[in-house]
Amino acid sequence: MMRVLVTGGAGFIGSHIADLLLKRGYEVFIVDNLSAGRRSNIPEGVSLTVKSVAEMSGEDINGFDAVVHCAAQVSTFRSVDHPEEDFHSNAFGTFRLLEIIRRNNPTALFVYTSSRSVHGNIPEPHVATEESAYDPSTFYNVHKIYGEMLCKIYSQLYGMKFVILRPSNIYGPRQPYWMQGWYNFISFWIKLGLEGKDIPIYGTGEQVRDYVYVTDTAQAYLLSLEKPDAVGETFLLPSGRGVNLNELADMIIELTGSRSKKVYFPPRKGDIMRFVGSYMKAKKILDWAPRVCLEDGLNEEVAWMKNEQGKK
Repeated sequence: MMRVLVTGGAGFIGSHIADLLLKRGYEVFIVDNLSAGRRSNIPEGVSLTVKSVAEMSGEDINGFDAVVHCAAQVSTFRSVDHPEEDFHSNAFGTFRLLEIIRRNNPTALFVYTSSRSVHGNIPEPHVATEESAYDPSTFYNVHKIYGEMLCKIYSQLYGMKFVILRPSNIYGPRQPYWMQGWYNFISFWIKLGLEGKDIPIYGTGEQVRDYVYVTDTAQAYLLSLEKPDAVGETFLLPSGRGVNLNELADMIIELTGSRSKKVYFPPRKGDIMRFVGSYMKAKKILDWAPRVCLEDGLNEEVAWMKNEQGKK
């Protein structure tokens, strides 16, 4: 039985990964400081160690066949206002974790969560691939690129194994709507829609993003552990479908049966106008493709949010 450690496993994407691994028969352990995650997200029977990645030591890493690294400060816009905090979480935290693995468990496979945002703006009619240039627009992007470079240099110098995953805009149940839109804003918009409150859009709303349902994204992590050809590779995980913010807000207003209105504010620093990507490499090597369409996924998230509101 493979033993897998998931950092950030009480969070949005990490908890869904833990669910899939557990169903697959893996022995799963979680490290999470609960800054954005919840204990209730953790599957029953899975061990939780409450600490940040920067606080981890050798005893936290021994005996694992793989380490799936999801713990991070995940708001691009927060990184603009708090670059040192982002560096500590995303750059230093990843370095610290890799160094602990090198010293204590160097044969473990390291699965690193990067981001589609390392590619920056992808103007029409282009579609991003893994070979697209780095084009960071915030500290978050820079620090994710740094993490990718760390994976490669630890492999070159010490023979450590890695897989780099670049998720696109993830949505679905367990998004932390309580972060007021700083973190995966769709759940926050759904909450506002259900409450009949205005939906804030920064900029013109013509910004295009490529959305992928959370369980589809989590499936790529599972496959990265099971496909030998994935080792040493980098994979984008988009859907190939671009939807602008105005369209997305209209969909949420309709699905929630809301009278909410879109209200506009000045654009945020570091925002980009367009990202659409290709998942052809992931399909070829991981046998991965997104399966949940945006309309169905949003319906699932609306149902989850209604249940969340019913708990209060």
